[in-house]
Amino acid sequence: MKFIKSLQESESVTSYGQIRKKQVRLKKNGEPYLRLVLGDSTGRIEGKMWENIEEFEKEIQEGDFVQYQGVVQTYNGSKQLIVKRIRKALPEDSSNGFDMKDLIPCTDYDIDEMWQKLRSLILEQTSRPCIVTLLNNILEANEEQIKSYPAAIEIHHSYWGGFLEHVLSVLESALFFADKYPDLDKDLLIAGAILHDMGKLEELSGASNPSYTTRGYLIGHVVLGRDLLRKEVDRIPGFPPKLLMLLEHLILSHQGKLEWGSPRRPKMPEALILHYIDDLDAKMNRLSRILNEDPGESDFTAYDRYLERVLFKGDYDEPS
Repeated sequence: MKFIKSLQESESVTSYGQIRKKQVRLKKNGEPYLRLVLGDSTGRIEGKMWENIEEFEKEIQEGDFVQYQGVVQTYNGSKQLIVKRIRKALPEDSSNGFDMKDLIPCTDYDIDEMWQKLRSLILEQTSRPCIVTLLNNILEANEEQIKSYPAAIEIHHSYWGGFLEHVLSVLESALFFADKYPDLDKDLLIAGAILHDMGKLEELSGASNPSYTTRGYLIGHVVLGRDLLRKEVDRIPGFPPKLLMLLEHLILSHQGKLEWGSPRRPKMPEALILHYIDDLDAKMNRLSRILNEDPGESDFTAYDRYLERVLFKGDYDEPS
């Protein structure tokens, strides 16, 4: 098993990966070629197959685990793989180092420990019984997905267990600000932290190689999350209508800006706090991954289109 992060220019490699993306494109002369994005637990690399694509294009699909052979090149400052051969991974490949777990990026944290901490914080920190019931019902009904799903396809926490890691991190920040600003409604912040992205469990197609579902494309996780909230509240007799409305606003406004897909901008202190801690946690996760994964030798990373900047990765103790 040769991990993508360790691949070097001009290296010939035979190893295993997962097909994250697959597209048939056309050369300048009109002939087709195959563009792939191969991934493992250490990163991704773009691959191109120039010849005999008819033989391989139908055999492999997005999400497949594959054995690939190719040569590493550098193009526009980034490594890419010129793929010579590729096939689906077979059970007998385990004797050559193939392990599916090596190919799926995963959170660095223990998933069961995060789950238990999330459940404990709800019980310890939430005062309204109806909110405790609501959150427990949702978590119990969606435990498997919450523990495995990423928080996004690419932008942040885009790995196995990333959803749970993000939700717990936002909850911990919410509790910090609830203590710092005592006038905030802690219960609302706790509920908002846990519920704000819950619609992604329907927006995304799965845990190991997610894409957007039809409802994800057409409706989006913000409104899907609001719909999930309403459905669960209907199962709790006597749930206060005003409290439901406030929780709906937290979900509908957590993206913060209309141009970011938020139907409403935050109009409550708790909603404003939720938006900023959600956005900060997402950006810090992406920043950390860029700094850790950037392969270049420069003091600065490559330009990141989501953060819209390069990042300094030099030694802070060196003289400028």
